[in-house]
Amino acid sequence: MKKRFLLLIIFIMFLFSLITFILIINYLDPYQYKVFGLISIIFTFVLGLTSIITITLYFIKKIYYRWRVYLYHVLSSFRQWFFFSLFMLFMIFFYWLGVPILLTWVLLLIIVTFLELFIQNLEIN
Repeated sequence: MKKRFLLLIIFIMFLFSLITFILIINYLDPYQYKVFGLISIIFTFVLGLTSIITITLYFIKKIYYRWRVYLYHVLSSFRQWFFFSLFMLFMIFFYWLGVPILLTWVLLLIIVTFLELFIQNLEIN
């Protein structure tokens, strides 16, 4: 798979998640369909944030690595921002539950960081 094709897929994913988010906000009554509305908004939030920031991070890595960026960099950018968007989502969820904020966020950050390092180690070996 080529990098351009993968970046095109990620950009299309961003467009579809943005369109879905706009349609959900305009046409779905969140008070009548609470579970469906919440799940679909969370899903579009994670996909939209992950895809647009993956493309941004790809171009930052392209400048940093002096235009020598491979498919591995695109996939690692996607994975890192997927974990970061899940981290942000869990931060919002813990704040909504009223859990002590600072300690929970630090522990969640440590867990996500170790998970990323574990997956990165598996890819190298």
